[in-house]
Amino acid sequence: MRFDLWLADACRTADVPYDDFILTIATGGYPCLPGAVPGSPRTFDETDLLTLYVYGRLLAFGFDVMRAGEYAGRVHCALKANADATSIAIVLTPHEGKRVVAERESCARSSPARPEKIEFNIAAIQKFLNRRVERHSEEQNCEEQPGTHSCP
Repeated sequence: MRFDLWLADACRTADVPYDDFILTIATGGYPCLPGAVPGSPRTFDETDLLTLYVYGRLLAFGFDVMRAGEYAGRVHCALKANADATSIAIVLTPHEGKRVVAERESCARSSPARPEKIEFNIAAIQKFLNRRVERHSEEQNCEEQPGTHSCP
């Protein structure tokens, strides 16, 4: 499914508070915002929406907006470079550093779970976001064509 959502719709779909996200953007805390390059559209494709979802979860885990935005940028780059990734993880490294790791299915199954990482299941997130996008599309269709048989 192709997403191409506008900013407010993307925030609603990924459960990210719109007003907080706008403030994060204004402070430069979200480096992977689509449309940041002049002339490019400010719509969210699937990778952008996955990244926004991860950003929202990081906020829910207690990350501050700047740190969550920093890791969102790293997640976005990792997903763009690894389109077949089955999971993405923020892994603690020696000396309290962190890095983002994209794993493919064969690697994800063979690596033991480590308590020092935050891991996101890409397929599960995609399924969740697809349902949200489908529901949003149905609601928009009902607003455009009230009284049709599939609308309440």
